[in-house]
Amino acid sequence: MRMLRAFDRSKKLARPTYRRMAAEAWTQVTYNPLPPDPRRLPRGDGHVVLVIPAFLNTDAITGRMRRFLGHCGYRAFGWELGVNWGPTERILTALRRRLDDCCNLEGGPVSLVGVSLGGLLARDLAHDRPQDIVHVVTVVSPFRLQTASHLEPFFRVCAPFYSEGFNSERLAEPLAMPSTAIFTRDDGLVAWETCRSDEPLGACFEMEGSHSTISRNPHVLSLIAQRLAPAQRRAEIAVVR
Repeated sequence: MRMLRAFDRSKKLARPTYRRMAAEAWTQVTYNPLPPDPRRLPRGDGHVVLVIPAFLNTDAITGRMRRFLGHCGYRAFGWELGVNWGPTERILTALRRRLDDCCNLEGGPVSLVGVSLGGLLARDLAHDRPQDIVHVVTVVSPFRLQTASHLEPFFRVCAPFYSEGFNSERLAEPLAMPSTAIFTRDDGLVAWETCRSDEPLGACFEMEGSHSTISRNPHVLSLIAQRLAPAQRRAEIAVVR
């Protein structure tokens, strides 16, 4: 099973401590900050943003982020594929159709925001369809495989259903468009070192907060809005060209 090679078996890369893993459950209940004030951030221009949820999550979990981006002036859409079970053949095919829908709405390339496993799917999509994607944002996404994670047993259960065509080895290869990688050393689910980026067109940002609630973090939301800002996109397109 190709996807299982994404996990480190040498033990050179440490899993997050059990204390950090326990903190993940605690923050799910206690961490509920107000979103930042959109009026203090660059105004969007109606640009289409496709948001891909984390493993075992749905669009309901990314709703807060999408609403915030909407208040900032973007057209943010969920993936509308239900639970993210991972790279099954059905999900990979349907996600590409969803990208087509978003590009038709935009009339050109769109931006992707992927949370955790959603970021891996976003980078996979960006490698396949670079002409349709202008920016990729990954939030606590361990795309620099191999990784170490407490979620590995759940992936092993789902792995028999994953597409053999999903090339996890290429996820860390540099993208052809600008990217943003957000990570946290407080991560209690995956090795934070594997969520960082050093690619030529990429930027990497460290934030505080747990893995499972970092997409609620006002600083993370502000950063995403700033990275997707029209002036930022125009500057990045000029660099790529």
